[in-house]
Amino acid sequence: MSAARGVPPSLVESLPRDISVAAHEIGPLEKLVEEARQLGFSLPAALESAIDKRQREYLAGRISARHALTHLLGSAISEGEIAADDDDVPRWPEGVVGSISHGAGFGFAAVAAADRYRGLGVDVERVVSTQQAGRLGARVLNDREMSLRQGSAGGLTEAEMFTLAFSAKESAYKALFPCYRRVLGFSDVELERRDAEEADRHGRVRLRARLDPEEQGVAAPLVGWYAFSEKDADANSRNAPRVWTLVVAERDGQELAP
Repeated sequence: MSAARGVPPSLVESLPRDISVAAHEIGPLEKLVEEARQLGFSLPAALESAIDKRQREYLAGRISARHALTHLLGSAISEGEIAADDDDVPRWPEGVVGSISHGAGFGFAAVAAADRYRGLGVDVERVVSTQQAGRLGARVLNDREMSLRQGSAGGLTEAEMFTLAFSAKESAYKALFPCYRRVLGFSDVELERRDAEEADRHGRVRLRARLDPEEQGVAAPLVGWYAFSEKDADANSRNAPRVWTLVVAERDGQELAP
């Protein structure tokens, strides 16, 4: 699998080969409209009066999804819009699970075979400032999760760890919601483990989601991957470093190799 433009190669290269990813910059609306037209779809009627930002995010996300599907299915993919259901969950072709994210300047999508994964979620975020991480950290991370900052390859900053945990939990939610249709809070998903490579710029994560607050022992295990883009000097700029995450809910009886 080759790295799509905008997706860190370190993330693409660490993923299982049966997961297809693609990314697309959220550029000018006119350019995105034309690229969508060439791929056989356009803005849905419900978004024709939406603000420019919402239209551009939608198109960049759907363009990414179309490229990921084409890579996964080849000529089997048909033209047309990837519509959403009443919960705003994309309707994928039969036998496919997937996820779309649009933020931090990019649309980002991933798809895979439904007989291999129960669910799949993706997210991309700009690394927040140290001040934001300190202010919001207690709402997203518990003490155990913050301790995962330290790794054998050198460790993450507080801001990087906060953003990684936030993004991984967002991806976990996207992987599980289409399966269970339950709203989960940050405290319902715990980042249990982080395995880092190459000075912590990419690696794997393990998470566990509590699906029913009334059933303390019932939890869904998830596995994921993350990668940080190249650092910039100004973490508050448009080109601030990003963290990309992809999380999957495995099928019963299947275990991904470390």
